[in-house]
Amino acid sequence: MIDARSLTTLQSCPRRFLLESDYEVLRWRPKSLLDACLRKGILAISNGGEAAPIAESLKAEFLQVAANPGIEVAYGANPYVIAKDCCAMLDTILRAAAGWGLPRLGDASPVRLNSSTEWSPLAFAGADGSLHRIITVDRWADDNLSREAHSWYVTGDIAATRREMILHVVEIGQVRNGRRASAWARAWQHPTMPRLKLRFVHRDGTTFKGWKAVYLADRRDLDPDEWVARMDTEGATNALVRHLRIGVPDDAVCDDTLRQMLLEASRANVLLSERSSTPWRALPMSRGACDIIGHPCPWQSACYQSVTDVASLGLYRVHCSAMVTAS
Repeated sequence: MIDARSLTTLQSCPRRFLLESDYEVLRWRPKSLLDACLRKGILAISNGGEAAPIAESLKAEFLQVAANPGIEVAYGANPYVIAKDCCAMLDTILRAAAGWGLPRLGDASPVRLNSSTEWSPLAFAGADGSLHRIITVDRWADDNLSREAHSWYVTGDIAATRREMILHVVEIGQVRNGRRASAWARAWQHPTMPRLKLRFVHRDGTTFKGWKAVYLADRRDLDPDEWVARMDTEGATNALVRHLRIGVPDDAVCDDTLRQMLLEASRANVLLSERSSTPWRALPMSRGACDIIGHPCPWQSACYQSVTDVASLGLYRVHCSAMVTAS
């Protein structure tokens, strides 16, 4: 069984591929945890759930994980504040998602590529016959679409299933001074007339220079439903969400893509079957993948130390599937 995540990891760093076959990182990155909660919430909403109680449940789940084992934040950042902003975004984004008109979504069935290999799509399968992938980005630019369309997450799932994909993109803003600079979490208040309604977007597109930033996470008196309604009125919601349709390539392209997937599945199988004699540390580092801007590899503490028992570092634990295999 292979999927886009394992194939992407294999091609970027075989060491990391082997490590993640046996271990998992204890602490989540805030955005990764937010993404996981949003996927779960949007799936529930598409199946008839109400946004408000779903958001409440996922906020509790987020805070529980943030407390133990904790979240991985930049040096000097306040994990509590970051967690509160993520919970505020769960409140607002899930309420907005309730209005997307999504079909009923569910997990896509694995696709058999040959007698020994299956591809597990990570995108949801919609009752409309399409695949649906949900992503968040700090800021959407033209090159983001190319990057997504070229990825195994999109190309692999489409080629294996022969289904078109709807890419649901949510812009969540950059982190500035430890807070999310996004209308999902932040509004603006007039500096001398605080009773005026909070604002999100200037009609002329200019910034709110001199205005006071107000964060939903900091104000118990602010209602998430009213917050999102105000975002809708000012056009902020539509400006931060995109629904992009990616079609199925012709059969020749899909067939060649499957050929490549099978080649890499064979390479993965060799690495896994030989890891008792050729463990992860015997492989050369893929140093170009160690320090990607904004996403440093979480396995650096293992790779850059002379350790054989990765779990002893206290940053990782034996993966559940590895424990099952070992038993």
